[in-house]
Amino acid sequence: MLILFCRVLSSIAGLLLFYLFDQLSANELLKLSVLLAAFLLGLCGVLNAWRGNASAGAVTMLLRIVVLVFYLDAAVKGFLRGYFGMRPNPNAVLQAIFATDQTETREFFLHNSIALAQAMGCFVLVAALLLLADRQLLRWQAAREHAAPGMLAKGFAVSMAVFLVLLHVNTTMRRENPALFWPLRYQQYNAQLAAMQSMQHALTASMAAPRDWQVHYTGEDARSVILVIGESTNRASMSLYGYPRATTPQLDAMRAKLLVFKDVISPASSTVESMMTMLTPADIGNPDAWMAKPNLLMLAEAAGYKTFWVSNQTRNDGWIGLLAGEADESDFINYGTGRGENNFDDQLFQPFAHALADSAPKKLIVVHLLGAHPSYAMRYPSRFAYFDQAHDAVSAQMARQGRSGAIRKQRDEYDNAIRYGDYVLGTLIGMADRAKSDRATSLLFVSDHGQEVGYNRNHAGHSASDKSGYEIPMLIWSNRQAPQSTAARAALESRPYQTDKLDATVLGLLKIETRYYAAHDDILSGTFQAVPRFMNGLQYQRGAVLAP
Repeated sequence: MLILFCRVLSSIAGLLLFYLFDQLSANELLKLSVLLAAFLLGLCGVLNAWRGNASAGAVTMLLRIVVLVFYLDAAVKGFLRGYFGMRPNPNAVLQAIFATDQTETREFFLHNSIALAQAMGCFVLVAALLLLADRQLLRWQAAREHAAPGMLAKGFAVSMAVFLVLLHVNTTMRRENPALFWPLRYQQYNAQLAAMQSMQHALTASMAAPRDWQVHYTGEDARSVILVIGESTNRASMSLYGYPRATTPQLDAMRAKLLVFKDVISPASSTVESMMTMLTPADIGNPDAWMAKPNLLMLAEAAGYKTFWVSNQTRNDGWIGLLAGEADESDFINYGTGRGENNFDDQLFQPFAHALADSAPKKLIVVHLLGAHPSYAMRYPSRFAYFDQAHDAVSAQMARQGRSGAIRKQRDEYDNAIRYGDYVLGTLIGMADRAKSDRATSLLFVSDHGQEVGYNRNHAGHSASDKSGYEIPMLIWSNRQAPQSTAARAALESRPYQTDKLDATVLGLLKIETRYYAAHDDILSGTFQAVPRFMNGLQYQRGAVLAP
């Protein structure tokens, strides 16, 4: 029994190494250590206590398999924490993992090959150290004379096996079991998706009698509102916001015609979680309100709008696909299997032109871009590779900050994607401007969330732990823009905003009054009121993150 205790201690020492390598939190280290000890002293202890000499190899094989599964789990969780900035159990990570197709998965591995190699290297190193230590312990055991396990040893093994079972009665500990972690998360994801589908059907059915919504249209006879949703676009890489590289030449040229909001953040660092609040009455304080209240498309249709959804993302994208299904007309140009497809956003021009030309007097057109979704190099045609291997102020600054060559390359590719996105958005605005002038037309562009691409650390991708994962661009163009003084315009553009309140601003543009419209949340309203904003649970202020 002594040798088993030593093997347990050496196995837990491996988990300690993952903690020291910043792959596990202290809380995870404690829980996994308890589970691992219970597994080894329980399962392996029982097998060891009643085994014959011939089954010694079975004990060793079981022990090593159990430990390696725990180590692999630690390496995967460590990678996901570095990528998402959070544990792989919140909705954001679940959506990203389980709503991902094969093509996007391949692209994910390509984009994160270095980080994945580091995580795998950590796993291989710790596993190798474990196997070496275990071999030495077995040699030490073989050189000693030891008696057969007595009743005390057998009783202890049985008690640890019972303890292992009791641990799994506790929901928190059960979810930490590496063999159950992902199956339980997948079950949770499917349950959430089923609940969303059920509630969406219920909301759709309620459209037959929207009297309780108290919807009134107060605008002109002919009006078009265009909502362009960017993907993974960070304002820090836009020259429109002062970035040294000329990444937004078209928007820069039309700056006088735009309202460019300078202090906007997203409610989350992932697409689905952000859009659940952007396009519904839900917000950070009440994230489930979308289940009981109508979304923007429903309210627009109740006010007499014809709704369009034009997208370069996959149709079967969980909740977003359900929302898009509410539109009167939907056109998904991405005929591949998801966001991993190399499908450029300029292919949206044709279906967008079709929506603009529709004769409906009131129209809401939602355009969902693929934007700068990783991998960045797949988001633009080769003619937009302006910043490849650039030697400029940006590359020099990144070098001084100690950013790796791989991250600097990712920044170049990301900035290329931003420049291509400028071309796409500039073209969409131009098309709207050239459309029929007999109707009031407004276009609002906002990104779902940002990206961390070497702004704060050696990381490229989604991030819930960096401000860059939330700090996004937002701008409005209108062919009926009212004249404003320079001071009034500057004050409006400086309003602090979080896009979990975006539905109020869009309802304002739509000229819809309803019980679900809060003027104090409409960034264009004269009664707008700034409220505290939160980023990953922490109160946010521009330039600083404060403890709650």
